[in-house]
Amino acid sequence: MRSFSEIQFGRKCAGKKVGLGAVAAAFDLPERALWDYMAIGVLAVGFWIRLSLRVQRLLRGTGKPRPFQCQAARHLRRDEATRASAVSRDDVVTFLGFAAFVWLWSVALARGSYGLAVLAWYGTGRLFLEPLHEEPSIVFGRVRIDRVVAALLALCAGGALALVAAASLPAVRLYDKNPAHLWNRLHASLFVRVTADGREYGADRVDPLLWVGSTYLLQGPSHVQAITLLNEFIETHGEQLLRDPLKRGILQRDLWTVFDWLEGSHAPYQQPQLIPEVVRKGVEDLRQPLATVIARLALTPEEIRTLPDNYAATARPNALPPDLFQPDGPWVSVGRPDGPIARHHLRDDGPGKNSVFLVLIRLPGGRDATLKYLDALRSFSGPLWMHDANQPRYLQDYPNPNLPQFPVGTQVALVRRALLIDSTGRIAPTRLTEQVQLRTHRAISAMTAQEFADAQRIDENMFARAGQDFEEFSLSRAALFGERAGGLLPLAALDRFFLTFSSHGVDFFDMRSGQSSLATQDDPAHAAKLGCKDCHGAPGVYSFNSYVPFRLAGPGFTQAPRLSEISLVDAEQVAVAWKQQRVDWGRLQPLLRGPLKLRDHPGQRQP
Repeated sequence: MRSFSEIQFGRKCAGKKVGLGAVAAAFDLPERALWDYMAIGVLAVGFWIRLSLRVQRLLRGTGKPRPFQCQAARHLRRDEATRASAVSRDDVVTFLGFAAFVWLWSVALARGSYGLAVLAWYGTGRLFLEPLHEEPSIVFGRVRIDRVVAALLALCAGGALALVAAASLPAVRLYDKNPAHLWNRLHASLFVRVTADGREYGADRVDPLLWVGSTYLLQGPSHVQAITLLNEFIETHGEQLLRDPLKRGILQRDLWTVFDWLEGSHAPYQQPQLIPEVVRKGVEDLRQPLATVIARLALTPEEIRTLPDNYAATARPNALPPDLFQPDGPWVSVGRPDGPIARHHLRDDGPGKNSVFLVLIRLPGGRDATLKYLDALRSFSGPLWMHDANQPRYLQDYPNPNLPQFPVGTQVALVRRALLIDSTGRIAPTRLTEQVQLRTHRAISAMTAQEFADAQRIDENMFARAGQDFEEFSLSRAALFGERAGGLLPLAALDRFFLTFSSHGVDFFDMRSGQSSLATQDDPAHAAKLGCKDCHGAPGVYSFNSYVPFRLAGPGFTQAPRLSEISLVDAEQVAVAWKQQRVDWGRLQPLLRGPLKLRDHPGQRQP
């Protein structure tokens, strides 16, 4: 009887030439990783043979090897005292090599590196052991051919190992043209995710590819690599490598985003399962180094105030509205009396918890018409939901059709701007815009039970049914540092779109079944449109979730917030006050002045 695994292996290899690629595919492993497992097998077998021989001799009571009991004993020159020993020199080399390999397995190296390490170790060992042979082969005078072969093996394997190690991190060139620059390597270790087929994603994405269910950075090589680079940054004063305030602010913002993710919830949404003890240790290992580097990168309050307004450099006709932040202009910034706007974008399971969210609305009639419309929403006293027991269950509850509706041509903008931590340890708003979503209502249908049900259908025509045009711009560090269009680029010009906000916590890179399809997904703009429509697909005001999130709240939601105009300064203060009450900020704040922090940044005085 064959085992289940043997049957599965046979099925996967049926009709194929059985080589390393077929074996790797049968066991769902990258081909390069197969060399690592083969290396483990070779060393484990060698170690077991050596150990079993010594145990047999000890059980016989002699504790002495017989002259020809193993290959090494026949060829090594030994005096009588050495020959009487129960452990030979090559035994020691074998044991030390196996112990070194076990240690090496915990180090963050690229797949296939461990097999190369075994070859380099074996070649180096034979280079020193071959002179002990009684009858060596000779070439070129007194040079032994077996030593030449051993040296070539060690050099080739060692050189290949060095090349693999040098290429183990993606070639990121955001902060410096040299991909080996410490800032580039640190960013790559946190932001770049690699699929099983070697494709890289996320290098210039506004948020890291991290989800509630991610194992990345919490365990394994990525965890070791991140800690190693953070410690290198601390020990070598990496903050002194670049003085550009803009680059320092962006790197701090990125590290702060990772810290917020660390302090959030981590749940086992998929295989491999997240083990609570491993999660706690992973978070604990990264918490202080991350906080230390965040503190080292802090800008002075004056430096933060002088950071560029990248939206102003991006805005142009037919793209982003140039008058979006114009005082007394046609756009009105909307606020609520009980905290920040865009509540669902500030949830624990997504990015954006260290950002200022702004919601702006513009009616075709201009500013006065927009303010009057907000007054009408505040004055509405009717029920938010209607119930019709005569309809099928899925049609019984729907939004009140008498809700004040805004006119066709109304535009709604969601803007996200960065917060930073200044050199005094305080949270400071900036003019750096991270994302802009713009929805224009070209057609608005009357609200009915069937209309509301149709708005929740997910298909290719859902935004057309909603009568909306959708545009989104996102921050590109390469464009920002290169002074191209203020750094805000349309999604079509950026990397593949991944939904990290409201994504149910599933890490696409941890799911082996989904990795092969990553490169064939929808284009970024189309994928983003489908993701946003899921919550903003109802007609007109019924998709304006800052007022009532009908798609998410359900009939139990009976009290709408009293929306009113809010200034940009007040909106920033509300966002800072909200952040200061967060658990993640409470955990970060004491670490910013922890024992590893060296306050040698320009503008900070030594204690």
